[in-house]
This record gives sequence, structure tokens and C-alpha cells, in this order.
Amino acid sequence: MLIAEQYGYTVLPGQAVATPGVDAVLRRRERAGAVWSAAGLLPQGGLAVVLLSQGGPAAAIGAMLAVAFSVTAGLAVLWRRARRRERRILETYGWQVWPCRGQSVKVVSGSGERSRGRRWSTEGRVVLLQPDGQSHCSFPPPGDGWDGPRPGGPVAGDEVWFAGDTRFGGVLAVPGGMPFRYVTRGKPGTRRGTPGEDELARRSGLMKG
Repeated sequence: MLIAEQYGYTVLPGQAVATPGVDAVLRRRERAGAVWSAAGLLPQGGLAVVLLSQGGPAAAIGAMLAVAFSVTAGLAVLWRRARRRERRILETYGWQVWPCRGQSVKVVSGSGERSRGRRWSTEGRVVLLQPDGQSHCSFPPPGDGWDGPRPGGPVAGDEVWFAGDTRFGGVLAVPGGMPFRYVTRGKPGTRRGTPGEDELARRSGLMKG
């Protein structure tokens, strides 16, 4: 039994990926990643090989391009891995309907105000709530156009859809299923899951083992 069910929250039947429009968005993201990877990797790789083979100053430029190629390849791998994980989650879980509130939190940032040896900025978060109104966990908003609750406390009807395991992460969506985004927790939750929760988490790739 999912923690949402233990709390008495609604869990919609079926797979979240079956929500109208969701699979099309997944396919579009997967295609965009493939196109971006090819557009970045093919020119960099080809030019690096040519310049490295020439030796001298050209080889130095080729070496720099080879480094850029490696970085681009690494980003492409991370992108594909996230998209696969996103799809697996949506194919494993149904949408869980969580009450929520908006909250601003401080996060480490390269351009924020310096304090205690680091730079900090403020980031909006969506806080999933327990039945008593206390925070269960929080994630970034599901989309740039998020029009859900803002900081200041929940009001009647504030909710968000979630597919996944709140101990690790999942897919967060505006009610209705779109827009949605893949979200993870920086540090996994310490709550001990039920055997059923652990099995789903392993099947979706959220939990190792």
C-alpha cells in the first residue's frame, strides 16, 4: 500500500502514462534529446578527429573539442537516463492526489547572496502535506506555468498529482496530468516502506536492488 493510500488520499486507477497527452510529451522529449545529441556530438567529434590528426596547433584545438565532446556525451547520457526513468515511473504508478502548499526555500546558487561561505538564492517548492497539514516532502513545481498554491499556506482545493515514491522521487504534475516533470530528492527519505512500495520502487528504477 502506498503512503498516499495510508493517508487516505485518492490514487487514480491505471497507469499515469495512459493520461491523455502524457505519452506524446514523453515521445517528444525523447526525440528532442536524440536530435540535440546528434547535433552536438557529430560536428564536435568529426572536427576533433580531423584536427587531432593534423598535429601542431590544430591538435591542441582538437583536444579542446574532444573535451567538449566528452562533456556533451555525458549530458546526453544523463538526459536519456532521466527520460527512461521518467517513462518507467509513469508506466509503473498511477497518479496520487496530494494536498499541497507552496513554499520558498533557500538553495545553493552560483549567483545568490553569500552567507556561511556559500551563495544562496530562493526557490519555490511544492510541499506535499500529511493529513495533519505538516510537510511530508517537497519538490520543484511541475512547470513554469504552475498556478498552484503560493507561499502563505494551503487553501481548500490546493492539490498536485504525483506518480512515484515520495522517499525517492517521481513525476509531479498539475492536476489533470499536464504539465509534468521528473523530480528527485537530494537525500532519500528515511521512512521504511512496505514490501509493496519497495517492489514498485524497484520496478520503476527509483530503488536499487
